[in-house]
Amino acid sequence: MKKLFFALIFGLLSTFIYAAPFGLKMGMTIEEIAEQCEEEPSFVKDDIYLVKPIKKHPLFSYYAVYVNEKTELYQIRAISDSMTCNAYGTEIQNAFNSVKDRISKTYGKPRIINKLSSDTLWKDDKYWFEALNDGARQLSAIWGEKTELEDGLLSVALDCVADNSSFHWDDAHLVLYYYFNNASSVEDEQDEVF
Repeated sequence: MKKLFFALIFGLLSTFIYAAPFGLKMGMTIEEIAEQCEEEPSFVKDDIYLVKPIKKHPLFSYYAVYVNEKTELYQIRAISDSMTCNAYGTEIQNAFNSVKDRISKTYGKPRIINKLSSDTLWKDDKYWFEALNDGARQLSAIWGEKTELEDGLLSVALDCVADNSSFHWDDAHLVLYYYFNNASSVEDEQDEVF
């Protein structure tokens, strides 16, 4: 009976330990992150590693973790495949709203930033995507500004980004950012050089 009790407690604890985004939590070492991935993390540069987490969302194909020697894991970014959009940006807006609504179930209502630069030529709805591509439009959602988030998170952000490529001028993707509470200590450490 005692063994069953300990097995149950251990199972519940491991569930809570990795209840964080994509099974990754603040302060994990690169070795601990590797245990939660399908393959070894691939170093890119500075603190950035590309990973393939076991726990992933079907919309997002690329995952980057930011791991510093002192603070360990302090940021996660998930990036969707490119979506070809019509002039109204219907495809990227629909994907944004769907993901935003699903994240809201976990972290509550976000602040939505849906703004268009006043000096742009692309003010009409039929130029929605052109304005995004030109950098005159922003569509983002931010969680954690006025509420405390779980999982050691400082904030979560979802952003629509145009590819800005000459071969894919009508493509965009979603970028999902998870900033952990220890991210500010990494910024402080970097700012010490000033």
